[in-house]
Amino acid sequence: MIGLALEGGGIRGSYEAGVYEALIKCHVKIDGVCGTSIGALNGAMIASGKGHDLVNIWRNTEFGRVFGFSDNFIKALNSKEFNWDTLKGTIEGITDFFKNKGLNLDGIKKIVDDNIDVKALLNSPIDYGLCTVRMKDFKPMYLFKEEMKPDKIKDYILASSFLPIFKREKLIDNNYYLDGGFYDLGPVNMLLKKGYKKIYLVKIHGIGFHKPYDSKANVVIIEPKRSLGRVIEVNPKRIDENIKMGYYDTIKILKKLDGLNYCFKRRSEAYYKFINRFIDDDLYKRVAMFFNTDNYKDTTIKALEHIMESLHIDYYQVYNPMKIIKYIKNNYEKDFFIYKYLINLKYFW
Repeated sequence: MIGLALEGGGIRGSYEAGVYEALIKCHVKIDGVCGTSIGALNGAMIASGKGHDLVNIWRNTEFGRVFGFSDNFIKALNSKEFNWDTLKGTIEGITDFFKNKGLNLDGIKKIVDDNIDVKALLNSPIDYGLCTVRMKDFKPMYLFKEEMKPDKIKDYILASSFLPIFKREKLIDNNYYLDGGFYDLGPVNMLLKKGYKKIYLVKIHGIGFHKPYDSKANVVIIEPKRSLGRVIEVNPKRIDENIKMGYYDTIKILKKLDGLNYCFKRRSEAYYKFINRFIDDDLYKRVAMFFNTDNYKDTTIKALEHIMESLHIDYYQVYNPMKIIKYIKNNYEKDFFIYKYLINLKYFW
C-alpha cells in the first residue's frame, strides 16, 4: 500500500496541491493519506475524491478574505514598498487582530464546508487520518476517519488546523484543540502503524514538531529547495509559485531527474565526465571548490544552476543540459570563471 503524509504549514500547503497533481500525472495510486493542519484539509479533499480539483481550489481562493483581513491590510501584506499606506494598512490589521482576539475561523469553516463531502470521504476506498492535540490535557490524537463521528469530521479537520492565532473556540465535546503540529507535523507514523509499505512525506517547513519514525521505513521525502513564503500569505502569485514548485519537485523525484532548484534530463556521471574532458584542471578545481563538489556531475549542475538563476531562467521546465549550456553561451556576457568553465563544456569536438 502507498501512503501520503502531508505536513502542516498554512498557505505553504499550496505546495501540496502541486505535489498531488504530479502524483496523478505519473499514475501513482495513493491508498491512504494522513495530514496535520493544512495537510489534514488537503488530505480530506484528496480522500473524498476532490484531489483533481485541489490546484483550482487553491488558485481560486482569496485567502485575504478567508482570514477576514481588510482590503488595506491585504494591500500592505502584498506590497513590496514601505510607505504611509502600507504602515496604515499594517496598523489596521494588527488592531483588528487584537480587537477580535485572534483571526476568525468563519473563512476556514466555509472552505471546509464547501469542499469536504463527509459521505464521500467515509465511502472512499482511500484511508484518511489526521493529527490534533486536545488542549485541556495536551493529549495528542491520531484519528482515522472510522474513529471519528461523521458529524464531527469537519470539526476535527478544524481542530487539526487550530493555530493559537485563531480566536479561541470550543470545537468538539466542549473542548479546545491545538494544531496537530504541536505533536506531529507530518504524521508518517499513522500510516506505518497501519501497514503502509511506501510513504511519500511532503514537507513544507511549517511550525511544529517532527515525530521520529523508523529510519528503515520506505519514506520518500518531497520538499522544496526554495522558500514557500510565509505561513500566512495572501498573495495569489506566491500560491501559484508554490503549486508549480510542488509539481516539478515531485516530477523530479518520480522521474528521477537531475538538478537541485531546476530539473534536468537524467544523465550519468560518465556523461558529465565526457563533456568536461576539455576543461583545464585548475579551472575545474576552482569551480568544484566554489561549489564544494567532488564529482563532475554535481559540479556541472551547480554551475549551470548558478548562471541560470543569474539569468532568471524559468524554474518550471525540464532542461537538456547541453541545450542550456548553448543558451548560456549566447546570453551571458560577464567575464566570470564559472561562465568560462561552462562555455568549454563540449559534447562534440
